[in-house]
Amino acid sequence: MRTKTLLTFVVLFTTMMSWATTPKEVEWSIIENPLTEGILPMTASGRLIWGDYNNDGHLDAFIVAGQSADGLVARLYKNNGNGTFTFIDTPDIYGVAWGAATFIDYNNDGNLDLIVCGSLDATTSGALTFVYKNSGAPNYEFTEDDSFTLAGVSPEGADNGTHILEAFDYNNDGWMDLLVNGNAGGTWEVEAGGNGTSRVVALLKNNKGTLELQTNPVTEIGHFRAVNGGSIHTGDVNNDGYADIIVTGYHDADKSVTDLYINNKNGTFTHWANSKDVFTGHQQGETVFVDTNADGWLDIVEVGRDVNNDWATFANLFINNKDNTFTKVGSEISNLVGGQASISAGDINNDGLTDLFIAGWASDASFYYNNGENVFTRVRVPDKTRARAGTTNLVDFNGDGNLDYSIFGYRDGGTGTEDDPTWPHYFVKNMLGEGIASNKAPSAPTNLHLSYADNKYTLTWDKSTDDITPQDAIRYNVYIKYSDGKIFSFVPADINTGKLKIGGGVISFIATNFIELNLPEGDYTFGVQAVDQANVTSPFITKSSDDTHVNQVSALNQAHAYVSNKTVNILNNTSADVNWTIVNIAGQIIENGICPVSANVAANSKLPSGIYLVKLSQGINTRTVKVSIL
Repeated sequence: MRTKTLLTFVVLFTTMMSWATTPKEVEWSIIENPLTEGILPMTASGRLIWGDYNNDGHLDAFIVAGQSADGLVARLYKNNGNGTFTFIDTPDIYGVAWGAATFIDYNNDGNLDLIVCGSLDATTSGALTFVYKNSGAPNYEFTEDDSFTLAGVSPEGADNGTHILEAFDYNNDGWMDLLVNGNAGGTWEVEAGGNGTSRVVALLKNNKGTLELQTNPVTEIGHFRAVNGGSIHTGDVNNDGYADIIVTGYHDADKSVTDLYINNKNGTFTHWANSKDVFTGHQQGETVFVDTNADGWLDIVEVGRDVNNDWATFANLFINNKDNTFTKVGSEISNLVGGQASISAGDINNDGLTDLFIAGWASDASFYYNNGENVFTRVRVPDKTRARAGTTNLVDFNGDGNLDYSIFGYRDGGTGTEDDPTWPHYFVKNMLGEGIASNKAPSAPTNLHLSYADNKYTLTWDKSTDDITPQDAIRYNVYIKYSDGKIFSFVPADINTGKLKIGGGVISFIATNFIELNLPEGDYTFGVQAVDQANVTSPFITKSSDDTHVNQVSALNQAHAYVSNKTVNILNNTSADVNWTIVNIAGQIIENGICPVSANVAANSKLPSGIYLVKLSQGINTRTVKVSIL
């Protein structure tokens, strides 16, 4: 879509689709306390995010919040890979009220850095934004990087949205940029000499490790319309290979709004003028890009409260017609329930369709299983985990390929007992259920082709396949490895194992089987992987900028050997069984066996201290991992 393109709006008048299938429901297991010491904080008005900060292949949890007896909270929990988490002291990270956070590798060193915003004193005038640099191996410590001058913002607390920070590469230049939204307490100025504004939507371009405010990013109107109290999300809504933006919240003139901004592919955006006529607009909710009908085009889910209509709750689904039009599906058809909302998306029951997890005031806390045909089946979470004014996440925190969930916040009607909590905070494991098979990774893409013209590289590839996910619904991730060793991933990932380094929320991937990368001609290695609706990934296929053939990273890079309690463990994230053999440094075989698909197998032998080699094999492919017993 270019500057003058208008998306037309089609209202769907129809009855409930009787041919939609009834989805299978997952069984859940609440982990009462996942921590090795202490308990998860009882709090609300904040955000919990998931990311592998220490590059060990396990998603860790970070929470920032400030409503409850626990006071201001900023806590990092390391995933031990065995179902437990350990609190990691982060003395440089400030606890804030009304908090939000995002992981971002802003310097392309392969380590997830952290951006945190919020209020130090639970007032809008106390809003600040902090950048924390990850030191990397061996300690992976976060220290404040005060070289940046970012707009100090916060959510507004209570039931207002907290998805107000998003890291994404809007100009496809191989550096992660930042979108910031929130309340600045009347202090923020787009340009020096202004009067300041209390509502902020700001784009910061990453100039090789420096985040620079863009003062004229929107054609015709100059800057993004200033709103707060809602959400921001990015995604390629028109499949042109560049990320677009959708913003919701309160606007001084129009009150509740939802604004769509189309990427012009030249570093600027165009505000879609029909936004006001098409979308309801809201505060205290969230609007996201998500492919609900598995056709490879991002649809839009809009859930919140309409300030222009006595704070009425609503939930709208807009189906992308692939021709610059949307079809509106109301809640009377979709079965989505409106209200204050935190939204996460993913395939919960491994049927190849994207489900929704929505929690908040009025919308309660519920899974919306995707039936197909724009219809969802609502199933409430286990009542003990019901919460609002916090964060929902569909996230595979135990690495078995199936989406678990996390939730925290305030629970209306709770008495404060162990079985009836007032401030629930839980990690909950997906136990599958009758007729639900464990998820398998999609195949890797094939026929990666690379060309260079007009100061850009164009990557194309053949689409992957999956046992469940429709081919058009498979998403893709791309990495760039620079000649100096720096690494950029469209979505942060380990380029060797293929594992994603972030999880939860609503993650924006590449929907097409091509991408343009605005890079000077040089020495690069490019990688492409497939991602299914549950965020399980294939290996990367790779191609060098000076090479003429395609190399695929061995699938065995998704099989791992590690030590726990002096026992060697084998984790198999590949699509076939893995044979394993443990050998000591004298060459003697200690033990061998088979690790089935998606399994985590512990050897029987408790080994004395020393160095051991673990040989992993699949047919003619082999890989050897060195482990240490301390």
